[in-house]
Amino acid sequence: MVNPNRLVKSAWIAAEVSREKSEKVLVVEAYIAVSPLESGYDADRYGRLVEDVRRILADNPDIDRASILSVHRESRCAALFRRSVCEEERRPELVA
Repeated sequence: MVNPNRLVKSAWIAAEVSREKSEKVLVVEAYIAVSPLESGYDADRYGRLVEDVRRILADNPDIDRASILSVHRESRCAALFRRSVCEEERRPELVA
């Protein structure tokens, strides 16, 4: 699906369903920072990843959109759907 390289940890198709519509979403977990607000952000590396994702979307018109997540510990994006304990309040919070 995504070119094997050191930028991508994993990729999968997720379904987002609501009463009004449903979408197929390509979810890509990246080893790199995906936002200029994250430390270590490299625009060139992120640009290469975006090019790969755009190519996949162009080759697969049945996929509605894509989401690129960072697995950096600092970004707290370790998983798309995972519950963790909020240290301040000690109650579960969704981390996305």
